[in-house]
Amino acid sequence: MCKGCSKHFCVDDLMKHREELKLQFHQIEDQRNQFAQTLDDEKNNHPLIQQITQWERISIEKIRQTAEEQRNLIQQYAQTIQVKLRSVTEEMEKTVKKKDFNEIILKKLQIQLEDLKNQLYQTDYIEIKQDSSSTFINKLFINITSTTTHLKWKQQATTIAGGNGRGNQLNQFNLPYGIYVDDQQQTIYVADFANHRIIKWKFGEKYGEVAAGGNGPGNRIDQLTYPRSVILDRNKKSLIVCDLGNRRVVQWSLENQNDRQILIEDISCYGLMMNNKGDLFVSDYERNEVKRWKKDEKQGTIVAGGNGNGDELNQLNYPGHIFVDQEDSIYILDRANHRVMKWLKGAKEGIIVAGGQGEGNSLKQLSYPQGLFVNENGDVFVADFSNHRVMCWPLDSKEGHVVVGGNGQGEGSNQLRYPRGLVFDRANNLYVVDSENHRIQRFDVDTN
Repeated sequence: MCKGCSKHFCVDDLMKHREELKLQFHQIEDQRNQFAQTLDDEKNNHPLIQQITQWERISIEKIRQTAEEQRNLIQQYAQTIQVKLRSVTEEMEKTVKKKDFNEIILKKLQIQLEDLKNQLYQTDYIEIKQDSSSTFINKLFINITSTTTHLKWKQQATTIAGGNGRGNQLNQFNLPYGIYVDDQQQTIYVADFANHRIIKWKFGEKYGEVAAGGNGPGNRIDQLTYPRSVILDRNKKSLIVCDLGNRRVVQWSLENQNDRQILIEDISCYGLMMNNKGDLFVSDYERNEVKRWKKDEKQGTIVAGGNGNGDELNQLNYPGHIFVDQEDSIYILDRANHRVMKWLKGAKEGIIVAGGQGEGNSLKQLSYPQGLFVNENGDVFVADFSNHRVMCWPLDSKEGHVVVGGNGQGEGSNQLRYPRGLVFDRANNLYVVDSENHRIQRFDVDTN
């Protein structure tokens, strides 16, 4: 029997079979050698290197052209001074002919000559300024990333915040909801829903601290009521919070605790996200829509849903967390429809990218999904709330696979109980809001 194909041969045929396999091996070896040679050649001739060379050539040409234009301006300016100098020269020649030398004429000529020198050299008359408001040559970036597509995560999590039972102490949570990771500061921010506060928790610490709210439920500007989501604004100097119980979105400064303001009113907000331009996107689960607010905009623009409650492709049913990619496509947890929708920028209806097969626990189904993250490849990660697991739907896949959890609800390190939020850090470690275990779990990348 051949161990590879499990077929049976007589001795002679087995020898022939092995020779055929040996020949196939040498063919693969030849392919490897050819590819190794190609790889050596491509180090200097890779299409991207050619693009970089082209960028360099165009950029140098732009610099040359601009420098030539500016040199011409200086030369033209110098010519105007030359014309003025001629008039001084002519006046001096007249003085010589007339032999009319006196202090007044000499002083006048001296002043004119000094003025021309100043016009040529001093920055009061001419200077070079660099326009910092415009980009002369776009920067070039080569971004080689390690995506989450082919990664796996350790199934045993580490509790990095909470995990000390339900409560309102600084080492406890009471039904945490949303989460935001600040890689730079090695900190997470957690919407501590039933404690009406946002907790800031540094990695490695045993206790968190109140970053917003914490003054009991209420509608004063220093209070929150059932906050569901929290993000950092683009300059990372303030928090933006979905203050659900007060039907508003508020901003809390991280530098001045007395600096707070209401950004949006009369909204049943659930999910928040900000794009690279500083536009704020908010899901409204009562109106079944997602709106975009540009800076200082008062009304906002509907960018998804807004066609009533339903399960058609232009409708949403109790939308939750959202995710906005680099092209401003919006991914929405369409919770009561047990699906994730993607709305391209400017689209009138969405595309189902996860779930949408009714409520259930098969690999094609979700049950009231909560947390949401989409990687740069378009793979969708979902906190599958009632199935106590985190799922991943690869781009264009008809079904997902379990990433972590899925071992029944419980408080073990490989279990979750109603997860509500998830996010990744720069190292692709996965953070899950294990809501009814009142803790934040980190599942590290499995490097093996």
